[in-house]
Amino acid sequence: MIGKKIRNIRKSKNMTIVELSEQINVTSGYISQIERDLISPSLSVLKRLSDTLEVPLSILFLEESSNDVITIPRDERTKVKLRNINVELEFITPVLNNEEKKLEFEAFIFKLNPKSWISNHSITHGSKEYIYVIQGQIECHVGAKVYFISKGDSIIIPENSNHLFYNGNYDVSEVLCIISPSIH
Repeated sequence: MIGKKIRNIRKSKNMTIVELSEQINVTSGYISQIERDLISPSLSVLKRLSDTLEVPLSILFLEESSNDVITIPRDERTKVKLRNINVELEFITPVLNNEEKKLEFEAFIFKLNPKSWISNHSITHGSKEYIYVIQGQIECHVGAKVYFISKGDSIIIPENSNHLFYNGNYDVSEVLCIISPSIH
């Protein structure tokens, strides 16, 4: 979004649209349309903008990297109940809509009730899954092997591995799960 970049740079230099338009010899309406990404300016206009704003032309074309700090208060976490699993997932990373760029990973917490399976079918996806048991103990069934993971323990499940979790105890188990790359 070149327009948003131009607006942010202009504002950071305490310059009005009128001042900028006068310096590059275009109308203020034209600058306004550029900043709202309604039109694409010519290369010569972009060059004049970069000179006037004192930024390299290449800066206007660089993709923004997200350096924003994101906080998600406990009571505002997204909770999801998928139809193919028996637990509610409480996401501790943002849940993005389909138009947004996928995250490098997603993390969520789930509670597995006593004597219950996470799903009625084994789970397989193309991402690594990092499991950390916060409370209790779970059985991780990966392929034909069973791993017993207790409070404070972790396990990494390779991508494309059939797996399933079971809580064979009489207490609720709480688990942190990180999936990389994100599958949602």
